[in-house]
Amino acid sequence: MTNEVAHHRSALDLIQQTRQQLEPLIQQITTHRYLDALAEKRVSLSALQILATQQYHTVTGGIRNIALIVSRYGHLPSRAILNEFLQAEFVVWERIPAFAEALGLPREQLPQAPKLAKAMMFSYFISHVCLYGCDGDLILAFRFDSEVWIQNSLRVYEALRSQYQLSADQAEFFKIYEHYRETDERVSPYIQDALARGESAAQMQETARLMLEYELSFWDAMAEVAGV
Repeated sequence: MTNEVAHHRSALDLIQQTRQQLEPLIQQITTHRYLDALAEKRVSLSALQILATQQYHTVTGGIRNIALIVSRYGHLPSRAILNEFLQAEFVVWERIPAFAEALGLPREQLPQAPKLAKAMMFSYFISHVCLYGCDGDLILAFRFDSEVWIQNSLRVYEALRSQYQLSADQAEFFKIYEHYRETDERVSPYIQDALARGESAAQMQETARLMLEYELSFWDAMAEVAGV
């Protein structure tokens, strides 16, 4: 067995092992009570406005954060997928104002909207990863966080359309993420490369776990704001 094949297998094994470890946390996020409340139209307009403002702050921070790690790893093959993450942030950021304005929140008010600490911990953790972590940390973590976020955001989209009568354009922020699905096979070469450079598999797994814990914290914060 060549070293390249061995590293590739270890990357896929790491992804699979991480999935098994994260499964209970994934279930907590994708079955969150906030999603049920939205589907039953038990989330008020003011609470939906807070969802819009916190996502504005999160995605705005994401652009800055991911740009930082792109600059740190621009000399390595991982720059390709890291830059794709960055470009996706620009695309989804442009969809937030239409969602906010559909709720009666002018786009010019978004930058000044208060941040909720519990909702923003996810964003602040990404800042930490992009400043101090390695490319493999972010790539493995995004493999799983994108999966749960896409699943949840599509449920939000359906509720906004069916229960709150938003148009497809107004709710598109939550629909557009489905174009950015990841697969084990796509991310594994970059994780393989990080492992081959001696990056810590344990650190990558811990980063993935923490990111999902902060993702859960975001949904908990939205539920608390909505009183559900």
